[in-house]
Amino acid sequence: MPNSTSHPAELRPSPVTSTVASPVVWLLQGARLGDNQQVLALGAALEARFGWRLVVKRLKFHSGPIPGDDIAQAVAHVNVAQSDSIRANSADPWPDLVIAIGRRAAPVARWVKARGNMGAEPKGIHIQLGRFQDRFDSVDLLVTTAQYALPAAANVLHLSLPITARKQAALAKAALAFAPLFAAIGGPKIGVLVGGPSNPMQFGINDGRRLVAEALVFAEARQGTLLVATSPRTPADVLDALMQGLPSPHRLFPFESNAGDRNPYPALLALCDAFVVTTDSVSMVADACLTGRETRLFALPVRPPRPLWQPSWPLVEWAGRRRNQRLFRTAPMDGLDRWYEGEVRAARAQPTRYVPIIMNHLLRERHVTLLADADAPRFGIAQLAQQELDMVASRILALLAQRRAGALRDQLALGGGLAARAAAPRRGTASEMGLSGLDPATP
Repeated sequence: MPNSTSHPAELRPSPVTSTVASPVVWLLQGARLGDNQQVLALGAALEARFGWRLVVKRLKFHSGPIPGDDIAQAVAHVNVAQSDSIRANSADPWPDLVIAIGRRAAPVARWVKARGNMGAEPKGIHIQLGRFQDRFDSVDLLVTTAQYALPAAANVLHLSLPITARKQAALAKAALAFAPLFAAIGGPKIGVLVGGPSNPMQFGINDGRRLVAEALVFAEARQGTLLVATSPRTPADVLDALMQGLPSPHRLFPFESNAGDRNPYPALLALCDAFVVTTDSVSMVADACLTGRETRLFALPVRPPRPLWQPSWPLVEWAGRRRNQRLFRTAPMDGLDRWYEGEVRAARAQPTRYVPIIMNHLLRERHVTLLADADAPRFGIAQLAQQELDMVASRILALLAQRRAGALRDQLALGGGLAARAAAPRRGTASEMGLSGLDPATP
């Protein structure tokens, strides 16, 4: 198996010897598999680093409008009969931390936080991932990436790649299942991960033919073999172009629904020495980059944006179109950009997701390069992702410590100083609460 770094979400947990319950983290799960995996990955990182207890909450939502700011209506769109309970009890208390992703899960997280804060000790912290369309001051921490075009703020962290996790045990199992097939392949193995059209990216038969031609040149220069895997979004005519243009010994693995152990995707991540990924899929690019191996992008054509001389109304929509184009070009911020960003923070404007922004960022930093480029990318994106995940975990740890310190301060103020401290339930030292990094006695 090629050398690779440990996945950032799978660092070994520090030993926890606490007799006091560690912080509880609720992980809200919706309908989108990719979104759910990001929430689970961050939860796994917190569990591995601090030993915190994870509780998965699977939610089903009614169709229709999404609740606004009214906290009393924040869970009206939840299909209670088909969802896990989001009410606390003695066996399942309100969480210290709730992690959500997506517009439908955000109001649920706010409601859970509000309910948890009604107790004697305020404890709820809301972490939101990815895109966000509510007021920034309604969330404790927002963790996002460039394609969502969200502005900077004190409670916003921008990452180079989305948080993802591919469990090493699952990759090893897939590698073992495909080992007999791959053992017969000589030279470097080059995984080609093929997506499909996704606004504003287009993907037609001519793009499929161009992909085959450029990938064959890339493989020939390395005396390697192409292992091509398609996705559910790959158009039929593109699949035909791949089948017709890919000669032996190169291999094509068309997507199969419910493939189970026959799914080649995790085996490619485990066994390939380099990757080529189409630019429509941020998640596939992240999966490839986080292996720590060379990753090339195959640039799909981008539908030209609407010209700025064509007006939009209200004005804030035109300002958003303009800002996305400027972010793609990395133009410096001006006064109109700053006004628009203020409108976004106040939830009076919503940026449009624009994947070319993050692809351009990765190319500009040379974390990846284009398939036809002569120069190889510079390595280190996997290590950077690990450092960024450490940053997210540390920020969450600090939020929890701050919240608990505030609760203790309130108890002391209400109960007359040391008398209140003596009467208060013992919460444990920082290390007993899974906060060993903040315990003065911890080396």
